[in-house]
Amino acid sequence: MDAIREWLAGHKREVIRFAVLFMFLAVCLFGLGRLISGNTAETDTESLQLDETYLAASSVESDQTPVQPQESGPAQEIIIVDIKGAVKNPGVYQAEADMRVIDIIDLAGGLSETADADTVNLSQRVTDQMVIYIPAVGEAAERPIAVPENNLTEQEIGNEEAGTEKVDINTADAVLLQTLNGIGGKKAALIIAYREENGSFQTIEEIMEVSGIGEKTFEGFKNLITVGAK
Repeated sequence: MDAIREWLAGHKREVIRFAVLFMFLAVCLFGLGRLISGNTAETDTESLQLDETYLAASSVESDQTPVQPQESGPAQEIIIVDIKGAVKNPGVYQAEADMRVIDIIDLAGGLSETADADTVNLSQRVTDQMVIYIPAVGEAAERPIAVPENNLTEQEIGNEEAGTEKVDINTADAVLLQTLNGIGGKKAALIIAYREENGSFQTIEEIMEVSGIGEKTFEGFKNLITVGAK
């Protein structure tokens, strides 16, 4: 013990320096530990806040009502329209129920060079079995421009010009028969059934024997039909 005391007495200054250095290191280590502990706590707090934010956003998204796809509207009704006169491709066309006369003219390839468009109501809505006639420039207006089924007038009698090919009621199919004023799909089928049961028509007047075709209807197309091969 005496030797230790003598050594400490002889090295008092070194011992003091060592003690001060030790205390300084202890203080530094303690401060560093507190700093590391504080950063870890802050990181944990930020992570917890992020987790809570994510959970809140997920909850909001799950509560939203899913958007239902819109159902398409009902299909447009298909109608049959006959267009004649000064168009590039006259004939019978399928159309939609909301179409206008101008749309049918487009289906027929447009107006011919001789067409008199000023006499035509291009905005008129078309109907099933309508007959549209486009006159040429200088042509007398002897027929209605657009005539729906069963809307017969005195002007319709003899409304086909000389030289226009007539419908042969002994050979015409349902589509061709429907180009006649007042003849729809049902009446066309009845004409064909009558023809198959009774043989060829002998006269054009015989068509009035078909159920549903009376004198008034016959007058509307009598100049448009003929009886060919019998």
